[in-house]
Amino acid sequence: MKKFWRITLISTAVSIIIYFGAALVMAFWPEPTFAVDPFPVAGYTAAEFTPQQVTMRDGETLFARQFPADSDDTILLLHGVTSESAAFHSTAQQLRQISGADVVALDLRGHGQSGGTPGHVAYIGQYEDDVADVIAAIRAEKPNGRFILAGHSMGGGIALRFAQLTDRPAVDGYLLFAPHLGTNAPTMPPQNPETAEAAAAYSQLNVPRLIGLIMLNNVGIKALNHLDTLYFNLTDEVTHVYSFGATANSSPQDYAAALTAVDAPMLVVVGSNDEAFVAGEFETAVTAHSNGEVHDIDGENHTSIIQSAAAMTIIEGWLGETMISEQ
Repeated sequence: MKKFWRITLISTAVSIIIYFGAALVMAFWPEPTFAVDPFPVAGYTAAEFTPQQVTMRDGETLFARQFPADSDDTILLLHGVTSESAAFHSTAQQLRQISGADVVALDLRGHGQSGGTPGHVAYIGQYEDDVADVIAAIRAEKPNGRFILAGHSMGGGIALRFAQLTDRPAVDGYLLFAPHLGTNAPTMPPQNPETAEAAAAYSQLNVPRLIGLIMLNNVGIKALNHLDTLYFNLTDEVTHVYSFGATANSSPQDYAAALTAVDAPMLVVVGSNDEAFVAGEFETAVTAHSNGEVHDIDGENHTSIIQSAAAMTIIEGWLGETMISEQ
């Protein structure tokens, strides 16, 4: 019997050493390199806005562009990966025009003019906590107004993570432009060998490091979550490298649970030519787990969807019927 327990103890110890050894080796896997020069960063249209500063629970300050209107209603816009609030200049003005609401476009933590380390969060969940703090601040100023939380791509994923918070300020609706539903969602595109080389020239994921950090997180070790795992071949003008923590925080862990948590009307618009996600899978995913409404906009892609005139027509009808109070 003693021999059995000795062998068991030794086997367990060896297994633990191998597990942590493998995890650490992968966690410190060399960073990928790009074979081509960085892609140029797209410029944004100029627009008049009122700059805003909002202080978060940890004392950090986030920047926002406000497109004011004489209304108690508010639409808060969350941008996508590598982006910032300036990308919403045209979108914000269109939404203000069709809704009459005050529109606020936020620079997420570590993006644009907001504080924080670029591409990093202190803990997984900080993005949605920041959103909750911003909404609470706006709610305090406009307690009787309606509130729509809107997001594009990663911003849509963060909006869905916000919906899962147990203690959060109330919102009256979710407006999502091609949202990142999560890595387990059917909207994630399958690997395509024919386009893999072109895709790798623009963005790369340090898969060994990702696996190693997942292994460490599974046993409660989060001290290395600051290590970078997602890289975009862009210039330093924008946030283009994301830590494991920020990458994990960019979408729901479980898309079905996130969609089920949505307790307000939801509209999802996606372009039929979306190159980041599988457009045709959004309706199946959303309607299976929520009462959300999905519209596939013909001819639009992942970026153009946020300025699409056809999408704005649908959004105007949705807001007029269910969300925005009469001005």
